[in-house]
Amino acid sequence: MGASAYIFSRSARSAAAIGWVAAWWAALVILYFVIDAAPVIVLLLGAVSLPALFDIGAGATSTLHIDAQKIEWRSGARGAHLPRGQLKSVRLDTRLDLSLRMTLITDQGGKIRLPYECVPKADAIEKALKSYDIPYERHHFTLLS
Repeated sequence: MGASAYIFSRSARSAAAIGWVAAWWAALVILYFVIDAAPVIVLLLGAVSLPALFDIGAGATSTLHIDAQKIEWRSGARGAHLPRGQLKSVRLDTRLDLSLRMTLITDQGGKIRLPYECVPKADAIEKALKSYDIPYERHHFTLLS
């Protein structure tokens, strides 16, 4: 077993998140003032970014904590944990959009999908799972899991 807990944390106030939202709003300004897009279309497209703006403003964070006793995750107001004794294995799925989905398989056959923002890069989570002797399956480019 690993000597210390594996902790992954991600903040909505990252430079990448702020950059993408700023680029989106810059594109909306260009659509409205340069291309003369209809205001209703620009407003609808602007509404798409409101959840991201709220997360950035609130400073939302997501975490994943793995230790010898449990796996625990939190994303905004959502969060839960699963004791290691109830964990059978972990399934890692790389989707077509190259995002990684992590599903916990319980010893009773239940599936618990972690929020995508709680899941680190594949090599980091694989290393953490190996260090705690947690069995996992890796599936590349799956549509449904």
